[in-house]
Amino acid sequence: MELLSRRTILQSVGAFGAAATLRPDIAHAATHGAELFTSDEAGLLVDSVVVLGERGAVLIDAQFTAANAGLLADMIAATGRSLESIVITHMHPDHLLGLPILLDRFPAARAYAQADVQAVIAQVAAPMHAEIAGNAPAGVFADRVVVPEVLAADHLMLEGERIEILPPMAGDTALITPVHIPSLDTLVATDIAYVDTHLWMEEVAATDDIAPWRASVAALRAIGAGTVIPGHRKMGSPNDASVFDATLAYLDHWEQARAAAASAEEFRARLMAGTEDLGFAFAVDRGVAAAFPG
Repeated sequence: MELLSRRTILQSVGAFGAAATLRPDIAHAATHGAELFTSDEAGLLVDSVVVLGERGAVLIDAQFTAANAGLLADMIAATGRSLESIVITHMHPDHLLGLPILLDRFPAARAYAQADVQAVIAQVAAPMHAEIAGNAPAGVFADRVVVPEVLAADHLMLEGERIEILPPMAGDTALITPVHIPSLDTLVATDIAYVDTHLWMEEVAATDDIAPWRASVAALRAIGAGTVIPGHRKMGSPNDASVFDATLAYLDHWEQARAAAASAEEFRARLMAGTEDLGFAFAVDRGVAAAFPG
């Protein structure tokens, strides 16, 4: 699996060393007992969610760059809570590679992933980190990778409240575990939903099968959560069920452009038509290359 492991990721964010020193927008927006951190473009606009109890906290996803993970750690520390657990929802590096930074700041915390997801992470994490960090200036990424423990149960408890780790389902990769927090009426859809960004289509393009992703969107929508936090978004973008509409609209756009395109160049032009303002534009070239290999 190549994912975000090629040298071209450096081109996607420009001068990494400078970008990593900039403070991104932080959504300190309370989502009824949670706080939301949204990274900058260098961090690929990833959302991390901090679920807050009176004394403890649980983090969902660990960010990409060391700078964004450090700012996330600052935000957690500012809440005054003790970080108990970190949940990694899937194997993509932009949700995983910041984990050592957070564990260094909060050594009592334990990191978990659902068993199937953990097995994939255990297989790909070390070579993925070696290639990504090896092609970046020193300090942009953590100096090591951490594989989370297997979460044996289907939930975590935080001060008597249940945090449900949903069974793996397909989105921009085959195994993603969204997180449902019933007491907060909140669903962390992670990379099954995007809004105001391009979608990471590389893996889906390789199989040309979008139906499982659509089925996952339908399953998550049926939960009916009032707050829905996507995996990627721009600062200030919605955190509600409209993220599902945005995701499906982009999948429609992808399929229509793919059906009409006879070449990679035409496909890219069709994909970019009307989507020029979306974030995470790096994903477009990777998806096009997967759809038109060679």
